[in-house]
Amino acid sequence: MSEEIREERVRELSESNYLMLRQSYRMVQELKGMMDRFHAGCLQGSPPDFDTLTAMKITVTRLYDDMERYLRPECDPDSAHPDAMIEKG
Repeated sequence: MSEEIREERVRELSESNYLMLRQSYRMVQELKGMMDRFHAGCLQGSPPDFDTLTAMKITVTRLYDDMERYLRPECDPDSAHPDAMIEKG
């Protein structure tokens, strides 16, 4: 692999890492807001709002699925789909 191709690949990976980090941060920020509202409602004696609870579950599931799809090839390369395996060499 030539040096130019390698540098281009590093730039692409850096951009991909940044986008994933930004997306994950926004999802965690959204989840924190939902958790804070849910917690405040419970402290005020309100019955649990199951719509909010469902939204939190969906957000956590989306976040986990995105993180797993993105990180699994790096953390557990043997379990990754062959097309997503880390390039060797």
